[in-house]
Amino acid sequence: MRIEADIDAGQDRAADTIEAVELELALDMQDLTQSDFETCVRAAATVVGGELLFDIPADGSVEDASRIAAVRIAGENRDNIVFAVLNGSGDNIRVSGREEIGDRFHGFARAFVGVLTRIRDDLPFGHTSPEGTA
Repeated sequence: MRIEADIDAGQDRAADTIEAVELELALDMQDLTQSDFETCVRAAATVVGGELLFDIPADGSVEDASRIAAVRIAGENRDNIVFAVLNGSGDNIRVSGREEIGDRFHGFARAFVGVLTRIRDDLPFGHTSPEGTA
């Protein structure tokens, strides 16, 4: 079966779509007039059991985008990366897939996950509780 082969290869397209839809619904509950982009994405990520990885300015490679945020959502076999994009006007957030975002941002997000995992799991200060807020 083709679906089983995709799942075995870690390429379950249905799961990616479900996670993207869940994040999009969670983002719809956010209000950009009350909070900034990062806060909205972080809150939506929390709703779907995900984690905001980064929020960076768009570099012009994505159409109608001023900022791009990557969200990691835990999967059964592998975490999934979903991207939230703030439009050029700063008044709408959309969820974009790897196809629109491109391999460069997706690769950066995967590398970022690797660094976070190493800090949290391998290094001694990764297990300490934060003191205060930044």
